[in-house]
Amino acid sequence: MQNRYGGDEAQHAHAIDPAIRRGLTQPRLSRRDMLKFAGAGAGALGLSALASACGVQGATGTTAKSAGVGSQSWWAKQKLHHVVNFGNWPYYIDVLNGKHPTLEHFTQLTGIKVNYTEPISNNVPFYAKIRPSLQAHQYTGYDIVVLTNNSPPLGYLINLGWLTPLDQRAMTNFYKYASPLVKNPSWDPGNKYTMAWQSGWTAIGYNSSVIPNPGSSVGVLFDKKYAGKVGMMSDPQELGSLGLLAIGVEPATSTESDWAKAATKLQQQKSDGIVRAYYDQSYIDNLKNGNTVVSQAWSGDIFQADLNSKYRDLKLLIPDEGGMHWTDNMCIPLYAQNPKDAMTLMEYYYQPQVEAVVEYYNDYVCPVPDARQVLLHPTGWAAQELAAMKPSIGLPFSTTANAPLVFPTPQYNQLSRNYYTYKSQEELTAWNNLFLPITQGA
Repeated sequence: MQNRYGGDEAQHAHAIDPAIRRGLTQPRLSRRDMLKFAGAGAGALGLSALASACGVQGATGTTAKSAGVGSQSWWAKQKLHHVVNFGNWPYYIDVLNGKHPTLEHFTQLTGIKVNYTEPISNNVPFYAKIRPSLQAHQYTGYDIVVLTNNSPPLGYLINLGWLTPLDQRAMTNFYKYASPLVKNPSWDPGNKYTMAWQSGWTAIGYNSSVIPNPGSSVGVLFDKKYAGKVGMMSDPQELGSLGLLAIGVEPATSTESDWAKAATKLQQQKSDGIVRAYYDQSYIDNLKNGNTVVSQAWSGDIFQADLNSKYRDLKLLIPDEGGMHWTDNMCIPLYAQNPKDAMTLMEYYYQPQVEAVVEYYNDYVCPVPDARQVLLHPTGWAAQELAAMKPSIGLPFSTTANAPLVFPTPQYNQLSRNYYTYKSQEELTAWNNLFLPITQGA
């Protein structure tokens, strides 16, 4: 993939807003910190701590189904309270002069005040924070929260009945404009509980000056010609998912038998001396400095490297077997005080003009493909906001519109794969018992 920006990349890199830099890498690092809660590394909480945080044993929460919450009749009785409490990740929404243009626009349109906070830096501890309120059948303080599909807490919230089923009749924009990548996802069939906020990929980064033709297969990570120069991720979810792709198995529908075969494949890769190391976020530094020439990679990091002329040889490959597509999802916790206001806000973000403004700031994978045309031909409110943001962003609107890491090509969509959603603590333990040992002693 050629550099999307052309011209003087260093100049563009200097111009880009610092918050975007943080948004492309640091929040995603935090979201990938599950390893700390899976029993490895300094300060690890361990599997028992994760079980305690997730509350999968002895949970007795009243389910939405038994209380009638989320039914059509229940939604028909809900009223607007003109306030909504929205908890999100840091640096994950448009900012201009210390304010959020899309939220201000929403309030102007609806009269609903949004109390927007950024309390989520990792799925597991945030879940541990709100779980006691849910167990006590109490309001968590949030009407909307954003959780990732490849981390256990979202699955636990769904399985324990601690999310409010969405008002499907109030999702007109969603069903009209949502990307196929986020409609009817494997982790939430029928979008019963979730609407995507933003997405990204875990795929393969490589140095094109060393590997001008990496092919199109995940097999490049297992090629002995690159022995000692291959980087793999220490996160067991990422490592195991890659192993499943390597044996031709869809992670989302895999079985424990498949996991064992994938672990064998990855163990052989290690035994053959192909892997230099199993990395956390530091994988990108090793790819940049030449310690590795090909590695598992997060799309945001390659996007960031692509802004700098010093690292323009780093490219992203989504292999034929697929790239792992993760999604951060808006959802409404059970016992929310302002559910109708929450639905109104979630639906608002599925308008192309609104998402165009978000994406110009964020540069993650957009859940609304039609926002691309707004960026190419801005009109109305979006044109005004985009023009106001441009001096701080420092890039043309077409840069975001033409970036396949923001608006995926049909090929990227086709190659996107979903993570396995754990159904119990026992499954999570089984997964980690297979894949964590591979990362140790290397």
